[in-house]
Amino acid sequence: MPSIVFGTAAAIGVVVAVVLFLVLRRKPRTRVGAYVSAMFVLLASGMLAMGAITFASMESAGLRAFTPEERAAAVPCDAAVLGAEQTSNKFNKRYIWLLRLRVTPKGGAPYEIERTARLTSDMGERLKRGSVTLPCLADPADRTRIEIAALA
Repeated sequence: MPSIVFGTAAAIGVVVAVVLFLVLRRKPRTRVGAYVSAMFVLLASGMLAMGAITFASMESAGLRAFTPEERAAAVPCDAAVLGAEQTSNKFNKRYIWLLRLRVTPKGGAPYEIERTARLTSDMGERLKRGSVTLPCLADPADRTRIEIAALA
């Protein structure tokens, strides 16, 4: 998972910055270098931490799947694609797409949700054209949580 890699690199960067600062600031001739190098390493660590947060949010939003128990309790439904928009984010060589869906549970009222999905370019373009309905499963306790097997 990229979020773990970025988070680990950010934590290592913070430790390196602190140690570098504490060692270099003891001598008068390296004191300025201590402040400058610590500032740049901490800046890089902050950027890595932001990357970790970004990847973690993408992983949690777009890659949730039902457990076998949840799948057995889920309600079958249809998800009509109302809109599809490609984001600039990539994960494992696939773009993250923002999908606007109208979910119609069997025997229930339809509702609209937004969901991110990791799609190939061909699949994303097909969904972007519209008039696509996909079978899905919806969690009866949380209507916004759905699983679409065709997009997995």
